[in-house]
Amino acid sequence: MIDTTKIIANNNLELFVKEIFVLEEQNARQCATMTFYADGYPGVVYLQSERGILLPRKKTLSTLFLYGQMIAPYELSIQTPYLIIVFQLYPFAAKLLFDVNTKKLNDDCADISKIKGVAIENTLETLASPSEINLKTEIIANFLSKLAREKGMAEYPKIQRAIQIIQDHKGLITVNELAKRMDTTQRTLRRKFNHYIGIPPKKFAKIIQFQTSLDQISTGGFSQLTDVVYDNGYTDQSHFIRNIKKFTGKRPLQLKNL
Repeated sequence: MIDTTKIIANNNLELFVKEIFVLEEQNARQCATMTFYADGYPGVVYLQSERGILLPRKKTLSTLFLYGQMIAPYELSIQTPYLIIVFQLYPFAAKLLFDVNTKKLNDDCADISKIKGVAIENTLETLASPSEINLKTEIIANFLSKLAREKGMAEYPKIQRAIQIIQDHKGLITVNELAKRMDTTQRTLRRKFNHYIGIPPKKFAKIIQFQTSLDQISTGGFSQLTDVVYDNGYTDQSHFIRNIKKFTGKRPLQLKNL
């Protein structure tokens, strides 16, 4: 078992990487489809498979790619056997590490080898060599750590504090209140979020609110649907259902025990 927390710590990535997780399937050749919903976090993905497609864009996935804020539900169609290593980044990290246009990356992904100013050739060559999963994970961590050392950190504390406040409130905080807590203007706050995260603070808060309610639905932590509605700050059940359908394309009870 890989100690992913140790890998993050050893490479000084605590400021950029939230979590590392691995998905692996060794079954004989067949097509597998995985569904994902918005969670507020971009990420770096290593994909070892004969073929991977991002749906509904029908975009062929590269071996090492960066994905942005996924607002609409999306799927990965992948040929088995496969190995997927995901470095889930903090919301601002895609901009700080790769200097990408985060808005253009919404609901999309980018081949890291084609991002201007990012040297990836040696890393890709090393990843292609047969090796254990923990070694591949270390290689990606070393690559991200090198990028992190080259980037400035002046904006990090401010953006991270704003994100933490939204998470602490489970998305139930207005932009006006957030700006007051940050001792800044709403206009500046929107500009920073759009620049570093790719979406405005209001939409990011909606995603966090959605994720909190999704966790409650999927684990069955309620006796009736109205419990979830009011526990998560929705004004009424119809508003709640519209919001869930917007992010998932499904009605709330269809998501129970997923």
